[in-house]
Amino acid sequence: MNIKVYGFLIISLTLFFTVSVVNAHGADLTEDTMIIANETNGITAKTIIDEAGLDIKVYKFVSEGDVEHQLEHAQTNPNKKILAISYQDSVNSYLSKHPELKKRVIVSEDDNASIIDNSKKLISIDVNTKDSTEFITPLVVGLVIGTIIGLVGGVLIMKRQR
Repeated sequence: MNIKVYGFLIISLTLFFTVSVVNAHGADLTEDTMIIANETNGITAKTIIDEAGLDIKVYKFVSEGDVEHQLEHAQTNPNKKILAISYQDSVNSYLSKHPELKKRVIVSEDDNASIIDNSKKLISIDVNTKDSTEFITPLVVGLVIGTIIGLVGGVLIMKRQR
């Protein structure tokens, strides 16, 4: 009976520690480099970007909630770069709460000169500044968890052999 309880505990702990965090936020289907626009300035922004030959997608949003949702995606996706020509108040408010996004989110006016200048700035942002510590942390955590599970499993096997 005790072996079944210990086995259940080991399996439960193993699953608990090995299952990654589930992000119930939803899938992000937008491009990594994008412009947040609305109904009034979306077509203008698309025309300006196409004439400049820049590889940026223009998305028309209809509510501040949708914009905040997109900014939440930017928070979890380090490759996402956003130029906001609409909903500036919402974006500035979100950036004040999450200053780590200020490097990848630009707030701009919706006139032609500002859009083209800030679009060029957006493309020039380098998001590939990964350091080597991103590999070390999961490795150490995996080794610690594996050692603990191995020790507990070894103790149970040795007790069973007696």
